[in-house]
Amino acid sequence: MNVASMNDPQQAARGGLAVLSLQFEVVHDRPNWPVVRVLADGRDPFAAVAPGWRGFDPAEMLGSRSPLLPADQGRRVAVYCCSCGIPECGVIAPVIIPSPDGRRVSWVDFRDYTGIFVGPNRRTDCDDEGRPWGLLDLHFDREQYVAEIERASADESWETDRRRTARLLHERLEPLKLVLPPDLVLAWTEPAWNEDGVALMFQRLIRAPRLEVHQQMLRLTSMLDDPDQAAQDMAQQLLSTSPNDWTDLFGCHSA
Repeated sequence: MNVASMNDPQQAARGGLAVLSLQFEVVHDRPNWPVVRVLADGRDPFAAVAPGWRGFDPAEMLGSRSPLLPADQGRRVAVYCCSCGIPECGVIAPVIIPSPDGRRVSWVDFRDYTGIFVGPNRRTDCDDEGRPWGLLDLHFDREQYVAEIERASADESWETDRRRTARLLHERLEPLKLVLPPDLVLAWTEPAWNEDGVALMFQRLIRAPRLEVHQQMLRLTSMLDDPDQAAQDMAQQLLSTSPNDWTDLFGCHSA
């Protein structure tokens, strides 16, 4: 799947401003986990310095709270990560900042960080200043820039039925603040990697005196094809049984 933006990729930049285009790209034949590819004037601005590096999941990059949207004081955002798909291995992270007159949005001071970013706008507390990439600043017309983010955010073609089922299941369960005995809480849901159904991760983080992660994964399946109906069926299966039995009935493995 490679869904291009509605911008003409051949459109030349005007007045020194680049044209932003966002695409959905499937990497390594994993249609349930596409990434957002960034183009400036129809070209990948990072290909020469970081060949094979990739964008982040659309659910992390787009939407009404997209980290790409300009913030008044500017913010550093990881827009690409290491080709392995793990942002802790390295990122391309510019500062995204609007101009004082509000007419432009600029990406400046591109830096690489190791072990710092865990998502586009999520990072650990650290004084590491990163390593400069040596990339030229990018400047966009704010109206075109914001419109392209809104266009891509409204395009739901990237979300497969399996991803939609997992999202709808999470939306049903997350408000319930479920606890898997004795103290594991629901962290995320996503399509099971190599099996049918949806994987649910329950976990507990202990940060002191050292970081410890206790996890238990469950897997739910349904014979229904419609994502909304399948999500409802899976939620009913889980909620109709005692939490004390969840691991025995639905457990995959402990970590």
